[in-house]
Amino acid sequence: MKGRIRLLIVLFSGILFTVTVFLCQCSEDNSRKPDIRGEAYAKETTCANCHKNINNSYVHTAHFNTSSPAMGNKLPAEAISAAHTFIFNDNLKVSIDKRTDGLYQVAYVNNKQVRAERFDVAFGANVKAQTYGYWKGNALNELPLSYFKIINDWANSPGFPANGVYYDRPIVTRCFECHGSYVEKKFVQTGPTSVGEEFNKKAMIYGIDCQRCHGPAARHVKFHLDNPTTKTAKYIVTYSSLNKQLKVNMCAVCHNGNDIKTQKSTFGYKPGDNLASFYDPFGKSNTPDVHGNQASLLAMSKCYINSANLTCTTCHDVHQQEKHDPVISSQKCLDCHKTETHNFCKMAPQLGNAITGKCIDCHMPAMPSRLISFKMSAQNQNSSYLLHTHQIAVYPAQTQQILSLLKTVKKSN
Repeated sequence: MKGRIRLLIVLFSGILFTVTVFLCQCSEDNSRKPDIRGEAYAKETTCANCHKNINNSYVHTAHFNTSSPAMGNKLPAEAISAAHTFIFNDNLKVSIDKRTDGLYQVAYVNNKQVRAERFDVAFGANVKAQTYGYWKGNALNELPLSYFKIINDWANSPGFPANGVYYDRPIVTRCFECHGSYVEKKFVQTGPTSVGEEFNKKAMIYGIDCQRCHGPAARHVKFHLDNPTTKTAKYIVTYSSLNKQLKVNMCAVCHNGNDIKTQKSTFGYKPGDNLASFYDPFGKSNTPDVHGNQASLLAMSKCYINSANLTCTTCHDVHQQEKHDPVISSQKCLDCHKTETHNFCKMAPQLGNAITGKCIDCHMPAMPSRLISFKMSAQNQNSSYLLHTHQIAVYPAQTQQILSLLKTVKKSN
């Protein structure tokens, strides 16, 4: 009897050991499971383990939140509470309706429902605006209304008809190349002579993650986990090691204009790559738009041309949520433009103390986009979508407006 008990104990112990080893291996394999982009990429959450402070800050930025699932309460609170009905004309309207499985954009003709599609994906971090898509099988289409924070209300989506609803505009991979880090796609035939794109919903990385800008990190992570005392970054391209143009290229992957055709997917871009090999060299506009074309506009600026060090990160810390404070932004200019360097603003005597907050308004004024406009509810005409230009220059008309405004304020006081 005792022999049997001992045998059972040995067998049970063996089984327990085997199960324990198996579970440990599963756990270890899971922790080392490669990113969906391939084995060269580290697991999405790995960067936060060593760069905790940067990660905790970055998750609140517009880059990180530039696309996301839009189910339920993930929409901005102000968007959900905004006016729920958009009037196209006397017969046509779209309402934002809350239903059991989420929010919907519902079109009504003569008060009769003709179309209803759910908010599934959000594009934009709602710093200025947010546009939405809905899933049609594995294809993604754009919804007719977007939320514009600059008016705190809904308006027709950019490029959509001003006097009619449209639900069938496809959202393609090119959209995700600037609003996401990866999406797996395939081409499908949608008609006798037409082809569309479908996505693998399980192979999508929303927002701009660490490796989208810093490159594949699996080898880098493995080395530093195995060599924790080594503080010099290995097997990854550091921003400081790049020259001026290559630094700007890291931002220009997305901020170089959405009117330029690509020769290959920019998901393949890595720090230090020649950006020109990704874009059609004959597709670049000579008059870059203020929307999405910041790199081209900056390259036309005297400040950029005459400076050996000026890049995007001179003024923008991409790891921090920007406050868009005119005084903080102007201070970036005043760090270089000083009386002792003889390049101080010539309008300083007229501006007085106001100069500490007016550099951007004078030299990077808000300009209307040629590519984006919007129509407000029950209005007949489109409104301009204003964005600060990144072509740093002298704009006499804008300067005169500011001087006139300051005179008016001074008289009223």
